[in-house]
Amino acid sequence: MKQKIDLVAFDLGNVLCTVDEISAAKNLAAKNNQEWEYVYEIVFGQDAKLRFERGEITFDEHARDVIKTLKLDISITELTQIYNSVIAPSSNMFPIVSQISKTHRIALASNTSEPHWKYAQQFLPFSSLLNPVIVSYLAGALKPEKAFYDKLLNESGLPADRILFIDDLETNVEGARKVGIIGLQFSTLENLETILSSLSNLADESFRIS
Repeated sequence: MKQKIDLVAFDLGNVLCTVDEISAAKNLAAKNNQEWEYVYEIVFGQDAKLRFERGEITFDEHARDVIKTLKLDISITELTQIYNSVIAPSSNMFPIVSQISKTHRIALASNTSEPHWKYAQQFLPFSSLLNPVIVSYLAGALKPEKAFYDKLLNESGLPADRILFIDDLETNVEGARKVGIIGLQFSTLENLETILSSLSNLADESFRIS
């Protein structure tokens, strides 16, 4: 029996957009002839990233620390632009998401920072349709923490088993499943098409990408 879905919630990084932090780290490293691996750890290291993606500090506070530590002669605005350059639209996903939005609610559920979400809104053609938008820096919780998925459930107003959550990381998908949300690990467009075709009225010829 096919599962009835009312809401499809998408992750941002590596689902709706691609992520390349190494190129940005190398760009910054070249400014002061520093090792890019060191720059990467200062800018994108998990200790710092988890703090501003959880909303414990603002991204501007992180940026000021980065500029001071790396002795960079750039502004917070310039650093933010370089930081935003790590994400790029996965435009081949957009037709599927837009088609789903015609018959289902769509949502965002992402561990992300304020500048990345604001930047993504400029290139996601369906950004105004995303409801709810659960971003970690505002939620004060990160996937795969239960509090993050509880926020999605509360703001969607739906039972867990009526939500399909799509994420590229297995640990985040498992976190969703633990609270009863239907979790799908994103790998390829072809795999996504196959899964969607097995789920209730998402089984529609118009979702085919071939």
